[in-house]
Amino acid sequence: MMNTDMKRSPLISIVNVLQLLLGSVLAALSIYLVILSRSPETLADPDPAGTVHGLLIGAVVLGIPALITLIGVLGLWKRRFWGWVLSLATDVGTLAVLVYSMIDDRDWEGDEIALAAGCVVAVVLLLLPAVRKFHWSPATTTNLSS
Repeated sequence: MMNTDMKRSPLISIVNVLQLLLGSVLAALSIYLVILSRSPETLADPDPAGTVHGLLIGAVVLGIPALITLIGVLGLWKRRFWGWVLSLATDVGTLAVLVYSMIDDRDWEGDEIALAAGCVVAVVLLLLPAVRKFHWSPATTTNLSS
């Protein structure tokens, strides 16, 4: 029988904080895009409807993964298997969208590269054996509803 009161190592805490930071950055960017869509400069654009529409689509594209990532963080802090799975799936999905966007637009901006690098780091850290072992223990996988 495995000890369910296993101490949280600093690595686990770092992974959880990084996931929280990633979710917060995505949420902040989403809020920023919504605010930007209401700015006088955006409304003074020659085609304000198209610009506002594009900004709002961007806010949704970043806001949904932000919400899912923050829910996954809750699961990670509670040492739940579903939190680990949700965090990994969201990080991989967000990374795929960012990489596709950069390749499709042929636009290599520093902020997109930094966000993609953050997703890569988060995925690598979540896949480390110590992190997997901590979240894959029988105590976390048998009770998925808690």
